[in-house]
Amino acid sequence: MTTPALPPPPTAAVEPEPAAPPAEPPRPPRQPIARVWLLVGPLLVVALLALTVSAFVDVDYILLAPGSATPVQPLVEVKNGKTFDDEGQLMYTTVGVGQPSAIEAVYGWLHPDIDLFPRQDINGDKSNEETRRESLQMMDTSKLVATKVALEELGYTVEVSGTGVRVLNVSSGLPVEGKLQPGDVITALDGDPATLDDDLRRLIEEREPGDVVTLRVERADSEEVEDVEVELAPRPEDPDVPFIGIVIETRDLEFDFPVDVRIDSGKVGGPSAGLAFTLAILDRLTPGSLTGGKRVAITGAINPDGSVGPVGGVAQKTVAAIEADASVFLVPTDEYDVAVDVAGDDLKVIRVDTLDDALEALDGLGGNARELGKPGKSDD
Repeated sequence: MTTPALPPPPTAAVEPEPAAPPAEPPRPPRQPIARVWLLVGPLLVVALLALTVSAFVDVDYILLAPGSATPVQPLVEVKNGKTFDDEGQLMYTTVGVGQPSAIEAVYGWLHPDIDLFPRQDINGDKSNEETRRESLQMMDTSKLVATKVALEELGYTVEVSGTGVRVLNVSSGLPVEGKLQPGDVITALDGDPATLDDDLRRLIEEREPGDVVTLRVERADSEEVEDVEVELAPRPEDPDVPFIGIVIETRDLEFDFPVDVRIDSGKVGGPSAGLAFTLAILDRLTPGSLTGGKRVAITGAINPDGSVGPVGGVAQKTVAAIEADASVFLVPTDEYDVAVDVAGDDLKVIRVDTLDDALEALDGLGGNARELGKPGKSDD
């Protein structure tokens, strides 16, 4: 029997031997730039870290940005009287105020609707918290004055009392600089009592620019009472009108209102909503439409005599009015040019110096400002 031939053994699979790695090229000598980087690199890293940290650190500036335009009528509540609605809106305008970080400050410098001022120019020597408390106090006073002016416009009698005129701010570059300071209280001018801020305004208006008046002053930093001589300066916008160059309010201001009016201003501070509050109270207490159905934005402080004063930040408030789709913006004369420049063709701007000017403007929009009557006269 023949033995079958066996198949040849399988050929072993052999992995090819890897090729030898190419010879490494010789390393070039270290260049001078490398040595420079080893020295400067860490410094740049430290600088970058410092820049990153500083971007979130507050700088000594105050930033003013566009705020909001808020309908006022819903904020006015009358406890002991009938109220009426208006299909239009009266809106008070605000400015966003804050102390920016470095990166926010750079953004503000580049943004056309944002202004930056050294903190000293806005707050003086007061802390941010002190300025905030003062701003809220000014808002409270503004609401009281607005109620007084509105009720008197409707024929009501309002009793007012105070204990002197407190200085809130002193303008630089005028004769008064260095003679009065914030917190001082003026109680008389040339011997005539000044228990209300209106008293002091009236006494000044009876003088001439260049007159030297004697103010009876209770000093803020002591219990001393002094007589201080101050030369009256001419107003820049009207050289025939005298002024001292101070921002004032009545100390211990109290009103006896025949109608219980409440205004919910929330956390907003400052006096700039005074005119808007006055108009809203008039609108709420009388039938018909004061606005003629329009959306009317407003800024301006209201004084007890019904005059309207400037408050600042009008550029940012104009932007807020435009963004709120207001058709008209009522502003004090001193701020009219700035508002017109910012508004362009997007918003009609009307200048007002008094409550009567504002009512005239609203009447021109189709409102019933000249038909409000004097409901308060029936209480005499």
